[in-house]
Amino acid sequence: MSGFRRLTAAGLLCVSLCAYPAAVSFCEDSGDFAAAVVAYNDRRLDDALVRAKKAVRENPRHVDALALLGELYYLKQDLSQAKETWEKALRLAPSRQDVRQRLGQLQREAPVEKNMARSDTYPFVVRFAEGQMPVDLGELRLLLRDTYRLVGQQFQYFPDHTVTVILYPQEGFNQVKQLIHQAVGLYDGKIRLPIPHNLAGSRIPASQELKRILWHEYTHALVHDLSKGQCPIWLNEGLASLQESRVYDIHLDDFREALNSGVLFRWEQFWNQPYDPKQLALQYQQAYMMAGYLVKRWGWSTMVVLLKRLGEGYPIEDAIKAEYKTESAALEKEWLLWLKRNM
Repeated sequence: MSGFRRLTAAGLLCVSLCAYPAAVSFCEDSGDFAAAVVAYNDRRLDDALVRAKKAVRENPRHVDALALLGELYYLKQDLSQAKETWEKALRLAPSRQDVRQRLGQLQREAPVEKNMARSDTYPFVVRFAEGQMPVDLGELRLLLRDTYRLVGQQFQYFPDHTVTVILYPQEGFNQVKQLIHQAVGLYDGKIRLPIPHNLAGSRIPASQELKRILWHEYTHALVHDLSKGQCPIWLNEGLASLQESRVYDIHLDDFREALNSGVLFRWEQFWNQPYDPKQLALQYQQAYMMAGYLVKRWGWSTMVVLLKRLGEGYPIEDAIKAEYKTESAALEKEWLLWLKRNM
C-alpha cells in the first residue's frame, strides 16, 4: 500500500499519513540546496545528503535545506539526527506544519523501534523485533537479496540507495500505520511489514507470507523511484499485485462478479481518484487485471518507459498514448475483449 504527493520546496515535507515527498521542486535557489533537490528527486540519496549538509553549513537558517536534510537522515534510519534537524527547522520556523507532522511521525515510531535489532544487507537497512521472526537471519538476508534481484529484473532497475525495511510485531505495526486499517504492509519511503505468524488453517506459511508482502511493498519502492512519485494509485497497486502474484495467486472473486454483472469501473475513473474503502477489493483486483494486461501485451520494458514518462510529468492518459499508440478509451475496449477471451 502506498501513496504520494508532489511538493514544492516551500512545502517540502507536507505529507499525509501513508505518504512522503514524491518529488521536490524549487525556485529562486541555486547552489548546494538546488543540487540536493535534484539528487533527491533522482534518488541519488547519498549525493543529496552531502549537498544538503553543505547547504546547511553555508546557511544554518535555511529551513528548506534543514527539512530536506532531516528527510534524508530519516530515510537512512538515522532517527536521532533526523529529529535534531527537524527540531532546529521548527525553532527557526514554528509555523511549518509539514515539518511538525514529519517530526510527530518520527516520535510515534521511535518508541516502537527503540529496541529493535539491525542487520544491513545491501542496499537494505533492516530493523526487526528480535526473537519474533518467522525466519532466521540468514534466510531473511537471502529473501531480501532475491527480492532485490528478481523484482528488479522485471523493472530493469536496481536501486543503489538505502532501502529501509522494518519488521514490526503486529501491535507495533498497528501503532505506526495508524488509520490505515486494511493495510497488511506499508511503503511510505520505508518498507514497513508486520511480522507474520503461522496460523492454524492458513494456506500460506509465515515465511511465504513475509515474501508475498515484501515483494508487493518493494515494488512500490521501485515504482516510486522510476516515476518520481507520479504513478497513479491504480497502476502502482496493480504492478505491486503483479509481483505479489508471483508468490501466491491473487483472489479475483469480486472482479469476476463485477465483470459478469457489467459493473467494472471505467478506466477513466481510476486515473487520479483515491481508492474507495467500500469497494477496495474490487478496485485492487481490477487494477491488477489492468496492469497485467498492459504487461502481458507489451512487456515490462514498455511499462518501465511508461513509468519514466510519468516521472517526466506526463499525465497518465498522455503516457499511455505515447507508449501504447492508442487512446486509453480504445485500449479499454481491447482489454474488455481480452477479458472475455481469457476469463
